[in-house]
Amino acid sequence: MAANGAHDPEESAIFDMLRGVSTDSAWAVCSALGYPDTFIEGLTAIQPDRKMVGRAITLRYVPVRQDLREQEQKRGSSLNKRAVELSGPGDVLVVDSGGETGAGFIGDVILTRFIVRGGAGIVVDGAIRDLHYLRTTGLPMYIRGAHAAGSSRRIVGIGLNEVVRCGGVAVVPGDILLGDAQGVLVIPRAIARDVAERAAAIEHREGFLRAVLQQGTRTIDEVYPPSDEVLREYEEFRKREK
Repeated sequence: MAANGAHDPEESAIFDMLRGVSTDSAWAVCSALGYPDTFIEGLTAIQPDRKMVGRAITLRYVPVRQDLREQEQKRGSSLNKRAVELSGPGDVLVVDSGGETGAGFIGDVILTRFIVRGGAGIVVDGAIRDLHYLRTTGLPMYIRGAHAAGSSRRIVGIGLNEVVRCGGVAVVPGDILLGDAQGVLVIPRAIARDVAERAAAIEHREGFLRAVLQQGTRTIDEVYPPSDEVLREYEEFRKREK
């Protein structure tokens, strides 16, 4: 799969499938494949009605220190600016701010550049600025908080595209992020297609089971998990759809 916005038909197909599934179904598959702890906890969805799917660009911030701030200044551009210029269509900024909510890592002007470059979302274990404006952009964002102060008040950027910790979850650059109203699931890149296909199958079957229950003729124990008879009906339903 491509990184940094390069066109990749396989990745596009995976993203399209993931947009049709919930974090619940995708988590069930991740868990079955040996990744039960990749759901990022404790963040608030700022656009809960919008689905987020994209690949991770990671940033790491630590508590501010003068020597580390000087090192960042010598690089000539702040970490968030470098990440935004690296980004392309389908990228998600995943930010390890150590849970710090006393300063925002990004605000409206820099984020505008990210949106123009095709950015797909923000996931930050910390804070952003200019929330009043950022709500209007439609960009999916998952944050621990918001603050009027810029990053230099509390944090300094030291790492770009390295493994980070976000909401208790390890995130590797290039991981696939799936976000909905509940939160964000991190999907390791190597299993993304399997997760997308199997989660889509779960969604399809559960949609059928809900329809069966809405008929009001069967009990929950007959339908969930489905009895042999309900499973046969489902297989017939699938054949009719083809």
